Amino acid sequence: MRPSIAIVVTLAACTTNQTPQPEPAPVLPDCVPNRDGKITSEELPLVLDATLTYYVGTNQPITQTGTWWDYSVERAEDDVVALGPVAVKDEWYAAQFPAGQFVVDAGNGLDGIYHQDAQALWLDGTASHDMAMATRTLIVYPQPVAVLRFPITSGDAFVTSAPLAGATINGLPFNGSDEVSVSVVGSGLLAVPYVEFSPVLRVTLGVVRKPTSGPQTSRRTTLFMFECFGEVARAESKPDEPSADFTLAAYFRRFALGVTP
Repeated sequence: MRPSIAIVVTLAACTTNQTPQPEPAPVLPDCVPNRDGKITSEELPLVLDATLTYYVGTNQPITQTGTWWDYSVERAEDDVVALGPVAVKDEWYAAQFPAGQFVVDAGNGLDGIYHQDAQALWLDGTASHDMAMATRTLIVYPQPVAVLRFPITSGDAFVTSAPLAGATINGLPFNGSDEVSVSVVGSGLLAVPYVEFSPVLRVTLGVVRKPTSGPQTSRRTTLFMFECFGEVARAESKPDEPSADFTLAAYFRRFALGVTP
C-alpha cells in the first residue's frame, strides 16, 4: 500500500553546510460542508501530498444497505495507514500519462492515475509500483474513464466501456476492454470511531475486465463520500463478487480520527 510521499530536497551550496530542506507543507483548502446532499468539484479538493489516516483491515463483514452505517468499533487487527494523492511526475510511467495529475494507491501493488476537472474525476489508467518487465502492469485508457461525475448526487448512474489495446498485465500482453459501472445509490449517516458523518453518499463501482479470448473477471468497490472530506470509508470485494451490496469486504478502510500511523 502506497503511503503519501514526503519529498526532501538538498539545496546546492558553496559551503560544506548543505542542510536538507523540506518542501512546504501542503496548503489545505478552505472548504466547509454545506450538507446539501451533493458533492461538487469544489467540495472534492485535490491537495497533493496531503494525507488522511485510515484503519485498514481485510476480510471484514460489513453492512451496506440502509441509511445508517456503523463502522465505529475499533479492531485490534487493523493497520493504521496514512494515504493521499501524490504527483505523477516522479513515477516510472509518468510519460505514458501526460494528462495525469495524481496517483492513488489502487491495492495489489497497483497505482491508479487520475485527473480532475469541473466535470468529473477521471481515471487515466493503472500501473504497477514495480517497473520490472516480468511483473509490470501498464494500462492506458485511450479516453479517460469518469469514476465520479460532478455534482455527485443520489440516483446518478452511468456505464463506460474502455478498450484495452496493447496493455500489459502482470508482464503479459493483454487485449480486451474494461466495463466500468458507477451508481450513487443513496445517502445516510456513517459512524467511524469517535466521529460521525452525515449526509454521506454511498457510491458503488463495478469493473468487468473482458479479454478478447478467455474468461472475464470482475471486482466491486463501494465508496462512502462526504463533502470537502472525500472518502470516509472504502470497501473492496473479493474477485467476481455477484452483489453490489456485498457483505464481506476483502479490503476495508475507514477514517481514523486522531490516530498516528
